[in-house]
Amino acid sequence: MVLRLANHRFAGIRNYYCYTTVVRNLKEIEMLNIFTKSKFPSKLPIQRMEDYHTHYLGKCGDGRRFFGYETFAFLQSYWESPPEEREKHRIEFAVLYLFDNKGKFREVKYWSSKDKTDTFNTSDKLEELVQSLGAVEYCDIEVELFETEIEGIKFGLIPNEEAESIDLQPSSTISFQEPWDGEYYT
Repeated sequence: MVLRLANHRFAGIRNYYCYTTVVRNLKEIEMLNIFTKSKFPSKLPIQRMEDYHTHYLGKCGDGRRFFGYETFAFLQSYWESPPEEREKHRIEFAVLYLFDNKGKFREVKYWSSKDKTDTFNTSDKLEELVQSLGAVEYCDIEVELFETEIEGIKFGLIPNEEAESIDLQPSSTISFQEPWDGEYYT
């Protein structure tokens, strides 16, 4: 196998490295895959599990995909706060992610308890967000990985290099791992 590493300028912005190969047999193809294969899939299948973390998962009437769930985050590090003050820094969220019909992330709708003094129920808020979509079909979906920010907090389906997983953030609510078949762990 001949493997050349070439340094190319792309649009004058940053360096990209291109591999030029001449492959002579299948063993060499397998070796090359070790270097070029990503740990993470470009699209992640997600299985719907009724009355669990992926209950609000499916397709809208116009073909868009959606994923709604409840989560929380701490404004201040959980471990840096005295135990009696931790709950003061906790924010509850009802989150609804919207994807196009090919699974590309497009927008997020949400409700949070930050700056709210009234009583709340994130389940009711999530139900309202999903109802705003109109007619929906609950089903498994497949979407691209993404990251977005809500109120200064990182949200999304985010690769975790150390654990070799894709975690639903914040709070690592659920985690996906190989074989990337849609099953998840809590």
